[in-house]
Amino acid sequence: MDAYKNYRDDVTLVKGQASDDGTPHGGAEHYGGATPYGGATPYSGATPYSADPAAPYPDAYYPEDVPLANPGAFGVVGVTPAAADPTLADGSQDDSDDHWFAIACCCLVLLLFVTILLMMLLGVLGIEFGPKDDYDSTTTIAYSPYWKFKTPSRQPITRASLPTTTTTTEDSWYYSQDYTQQIWTYLHKYLCPFWADKQGFLSHRRTYGIAFFPYMFCHYAMYCCYSLDDNMELQPELPHVDLPPRDAVHRLANFKAENPYLEVWLVVRGRDSVFYKLLANANNEKATFQNNAIAWMRANNYDAIRVWWTHAPDALNGSMAEFYNETNDAFMQHNYTFGFLFPYGYYVRASYNTSKLAHRRAYHTIVLYQEYPRKLSNRTKATTYTIQEMRTYSRKLNQTDRPAFCHLFPFVALTYKIDPAKCENASIANVKPYNIHPLGYGPPGPLTKMAGILSLPEVCDILDSSWNQTSVLTDSANTRPSFHFACKGEDAIAYTTADDAYDNIVALDHEYEEEVFGVMNPEYDDFPGVCSPPIGSNDNYPIIKGTFRLIKH
Repeated sequence: MDAYKNYRDDVTLVKGQASDDGTPHGGAEHYGGATPYGGATPYSGATPYSADPAAPYPDAYYPEDVPLANPGAFGVVGVTPAAADPTLADGSQDDSDDHWFAIACCCLVLLLFVTILLMMLLGVLGIEFGPKDDYDSTTTIAYSPYWKFKTPSRQPITRASLPTTTTTTEDSWYYSQDYTQQIWTYLHKYLCPFWADKQGFLSHRRTYGIAFFPYMFCHYAMYCCYSLDDNMELQPELPHVDLPPRDAVHRLANFKAENPYLEVWLVVRGRDSVFYKLLANANNEKATFQNNAIAWMRANNYDAIRVWWTHAPDALNGSMAEFYNETNDAFMQHNYTFGFLFPYGYYVRASYNTSKLAHRRAYHTIVLYQEYPRKLSNRTKATTYTIQEMRTYSRKLNQTDRPAFCHLFPFVALTYKIDPAKCENASIANVKPYNIHPLGYGPPGPLTKMAGILSLPEVCDILDSSWNQTSVLTDSANTRPSFHFACKGEDAIAYTTADDAYDNIVALDHEYEEEVFGVMNPEYDDFPGVCSPPIGSNDNYPIIKGTFRLIKH
């Protein structure tokens, strides 16, 4: 323990010098002739804040029988830093330690940042992509910028598990905010129309109306309709029930307060003579219409207008394209948009000149819908679509490199009269609906009261074990959709379930990368929530909700 003894001698010398210099307390005298720690200071004979020497730990802390492995090493008990390293004798040890410690910390932080950035770029670390607020769902999507492309197999698509909502009465209708957050996370975009003439549609003692509109499951809500009069003024059309149209318009706009992702559109239609007058523009009718429309949207908190002209003369060619471009330019200055609503049959007949869009509109200009009941011909089959229909409209929807079209999927069930032998003389596994030619429409349902169509609750009420029932899956070539088929004698029903709607939209999205989908008739879905599986889900709007299980990619 020579090093320790030398250290004690050094301390004794320092104490004597301090006493000779008249240091306060006279060295050890202040403590009755002995320092509190056995007469040694921890700072080589000098205290950090004064000249008073302070003693280190007692002698018992340094047992004589423990040999030092390297008595001269820096940091060994009983050896001063200055003695171990003469270069530190000037007292620069603390500053040097702090300097190197700071450098080490900076290097570690920089290394951690570079590592995280590299993991994000390689797709190893996902970013939670979804709204964050008080109502945020526990279910989130890990979005990685690197993995934007689809898997080569285009399979499979994971369906998000959906919490159930409680079916309530019309007066106390409410949607779960947690559920809504999941919807916003998974969806591309979804359009839901509200047809004013469908108010009062009664199903199981519940009346379809604006209070039952599924606004929480939509990105776009479209109210139909207002009319354009000869003075280019927008006038409400009288609905078929007692709800005033202006009240319905305001209710739809008020839903934006509960669904911050919602945009509301107004559908404007009118007589052919009014639209021809508008296109002729003899008395500056275009500017009058634009000013009136902008004023109306501003007053009613709407975001867009879609013109519904069933007998438009030339689609997006010539005067129609000019009308579209001028009106849209005027609307865009106020953050509004303009477009058209066309029936699918007209779209097939009239060839759209999509170059007129100039690929400059990054929203959904044209909304296409199916006309039902379908017109029967010698090519009609007992399905929800014709064999080539899905491929046809899917291909036409993608003639531009920006989302310009939105197709409204019909959720209505179609009924037919068929040859009874097609149903009864073969097992249901061998029934091929896409090979059955309908002989006519089926009878009207008690709710829809229209030959050839049924709502989903009507299908639930009609089908029982006496019906032959099967499901038809979309083929690999995507030439026909998935749907369910049931027949009994001469009666046949082709209808869509939530799984069918989901599979059809997934197939369309995988092949053509569609971004916006819509439902043609939400009132024909099971809005009261009375259907049990496999047709329904004991919950309201099973088909609409089923389409929201698409994962955003």
